Amino acid sequence: MTTVWMEVLTPKQALFFWPLAESLERRGLSTLITARRYEQLDWILRLLELDALVLGRFGGESLMEKLESSTERQMLLLKHLKNKRPDVAISSGSVEMARICFGLQIPHLLASDSPHSPVNRMCVPISTKILTPFVIRHRDWAVWGARRHSILKYRALDPVAWIRRYSRLEGKAPEPPEDEYALVRVPEYKASYILGRGMAEVLDVVKRVSKLYRRVVVLCRYKGEAHLLRDRVPRNVVLLSRPVLALPYIRNASIVLSGGGTIAQESALLGKPTVLFYPGETPAVHRFLQSKGLLIVLRPTDYGKIGKISEHLTSSRTRREIERRAEKLYRTLEDPTAFIEKAILSLLQ
Repeated sequence: MTTVWMEVLTPKQALFFWPLAESLERRGLSTLITARRYEQLDWILRLLELDALVLGRFGGESLMEKLESSTERQMLLLKHLKNKRPDVAISSGSVEMARICFGLQIPHLLASDSPHSPVNRMCVPISTKILTPFVIRHRDWAVWGARRHSILKYRALDPVAWIRRYSRLEGKAPEPPEDEYALVRVPEYKASYILGRGMAEVLDVVKRVSKLYRRVVVLCRYKGEAHLLRDRVPRNVVLLSRPVLALPYIRNASIVLSGGGTIAQESALLGKPTVLFYPGETPAVHRFLQSKGLLIVLRPTDYGKIGKISEHLTSSRTRREIERRAEKLYRTLEDPTAFIEKAILSLLQ
């Protein structure tokens, strides 16, 4: 039986590949989903009921530990594949998968909206195809060695894949507060592309926003964050110490201020007033949403403007305009799952 191998290394990747795995299996293909032991990932695998083979672990925030865990994972994956090699593989930037596929001559598809990620230095040159949103320029991938003919663009942003299937996820997440609140997302400060940055920024943002709203809900990422922040933020700040599905919280929020790229995309596509305070260079997909008037990018030097920005974004007139723009954009977007599935089937033929 034809086997498609998928790597799921983050919650976003789990949400992105979840419908793809189901669709491929309905076509009679076998799927092998591999993951790593990671506190941000374990819960979403259970929520989505993804039958993933967990091999290895997340390397944490140390570059040495990241390298050690990556080397260990590569050997664990290779040992598992000795009995049965997959026919094609797909990841959003797994160095371990890409290296193994290169060595065993297995076609590797890189499906990613993050050309800024440093893993691309290793993944892009040895990937058969690059599948990416239409808003990302060819040259953003070419700098890593991609050839133009290998880049396939889908007319969508990645969160469309699970937003369209949100009805299947309802009821699987805790209920958000019913009264007015601002939602804040902590940046992925352990990621290699913003290593060590983010916590000072989120603390500054939370303190300022807490003066504007009766309640602020903060979506934390790692164990210990809530404890670290608890004594440093006002009492009207609710710290969610465990990872949760963000969509219900976004839908009920008055405004979303995100240090993470995925929640900022989700929020903008849902027509919510959205502010991105990502501590690195603004990614291409967010520059696109900014150009559509669906997202405001805030730099640390501009944090003093949060009050005025919030007042503007949450006014009834601006809110209606954001909703109109988001709905107009959303209608033009395709399902990335269908596009990627077609690319996989084409490669198998």
